[in-house]
Amino acid sequence: MLKSRIVAASIVGSVVAAAFIGAPAALATGAPAFDRKPSSLATITVADTDPAKPTYVGPTQNTLSRSALAAPTATFQVNYTGFTPEAQAAFQRAVDIWASKISSPVPITIDANFSALAPGVLGQAGASALYKNFPGAEKTDTYYVDAIANKQAGKQLDPSADIQASFSSSFTNWHFGAEPAPAGKYDFTSVVLHELGHGLGFLGAGNVSGTKGTVRYQNTPISYDLYTKDSAGNALTSFANNSSTLATKLTSGNLSFDSSQVRTANNGNAAKIYAPSSWEGGSSYSHLDESTYPAGNPNSLLTPKIGKAETIRDPGSITLAILDTIGW
Repeated sequence: MLKSRIVAASIVGSVVAAAFIGAPAALATGAPAFDRKPSSLATITVADTDPAKPTYVGPTQNTLSRSALAAPTATFQVNYTGFTPEAQAAFQRAVDIWASKISSPVPITIDANFSALAPGVLGQAGASALYKNFPGAEKTDTYYVDAIANKQAGKQLDPSADIQASFSSSFTNWHFGAEPAPAGKYDFTSVVLHELGHGLGFLGAGNVSGTKGTVRYQNTPISYDLYTKDSAGNALTSFANNSSTLATKLTSGNLSFDSSQVRTANNGNAAKIYAPSSWEGGSSYSHLDESTYPAGNPNSLLTPKIGKAETIRDPGSITLAILDTIGW
C-alpha cells in the first residue's frame, strides 16, 4: 500500500474486501498438488500539503543481481480499461521501467482500470494470488506472489491476471507527463511504479490485531517474511505466530530486511523496514522506512508515502535486492 506523504490513513475495508479473487478451480486428477490462495489489494490516499520542494529520482542502470550477466527480459501484458491515451502512456512508462529491471520467461499480466473507489483513495494494486509447493518452487511451504511463482514454475499457473490495479476515476490531480511532476500534482507514473512493486512481491504477511501479531498467512510465511528481523537480528518467523511478542516486534520501530543481496546493495547493512509504534494497516512492515529513505532518496520508491511534486523513475538498489532475495 502506498499512502500519500503527510496524511496517514488506514485501508478502507470495503475496498479491500472487494478486491479478493475467487477460489481457484479444482485441480485435475494427477495434477501437481500446489496451493493457491487469493490475495488482497492495497490502497493509496491523498495528501493536501506539498513537500518543501519538488524531488526527482532519475533512472539508473541497476538490475537484479541474478540478471547481471544478461540483459533483463520481462514481458508485461496490460489490459487497459477506461484509460485516456495520456494515462495509458504514463502507466506504460512504469511498466517499461520494471521490464528493464527484472527477468522472467513467463509474461506478467496486469488488469488495469479506472473506476469509482472509496473517497480519498487514489488507487489500489497488488498480486492476485499466492502460491506454495508448486513445481519449481525455490522453497517449500512458502507462499510466492503470482509473477514469482510463474517465473519459478516456468509457466502460467493460473490464467487470471497476475496483478490487479485500479485508480480513481474521480481524481483529477494527476500528472501524466514524462517530465517531473509540478507543484500541486501527484506523479501517476511514480504511483504505478510503486504499486507494481507490491504486485511483484514486495509485501509480507505481517499484521497486528489487538495485542497479537503474525508474520504468516494461514500459518505459512510469504517469501518476504523469511528475511525480516528484529533489532537483535532474530528472524521474525522464529517467534510464535499470533503472539503478543510479535505484536511488540512489529511495532518496535526497529525492523529490518536482511539478506546477502541487500547488504551488498546497502553498504553492508540490512534495510530498515517501516514499523511505527502504532500499527498502520497497509503501510507497516511491507515498506521501507519513511524517515530513513525520504523523498529524493534513491531508495524512496517503496516507502509508504508519496507527496505532490515527488517524481521517481527507478525502484532503487535496495528494492531490487529485496526482490532478488524473495525469488526474482
